[in-house]
Amino acid sequence: MIKNSIFILILLPDILTALTKDYCTAKTDIEKVIGLTKFNTKEEFIKNCNGKMIFIYKDNRCRFFTMKNMKFDIYIKDENNTSLFKINERKKVCGKEIIEYVKN
Repeated sequence: MIKNSIFILILLPDILTALTKDYCTAKTDIEKVIGLTKFNTKEEFIKNCNGKMIFIYKDNRCRFFTMKNMKFDIYIKDENNTSLFKINERKKVCGKEIIEYVKN
């Protein structure tokens, strides 16, 4: 019993850290339009959003995302796949939740 308790206590801080990491969400129309363009560097995005922004929509449909004004490449994940999203690209993404992130 004591060994099990110690094991749980050792794992607990790692679990809490993973669950409490902050990231940015874009729910309003203006937040979605601005998106990641407000960040000048990948490091700034990581510092402010832990390298992850989630775009939340009311409806589950496809839409186009553009990297026209971005200053760094990111990854984008929708309901179908994950891919590298480069500066000046335009991609069709589908779903109620679209995630843009950088790999550390």
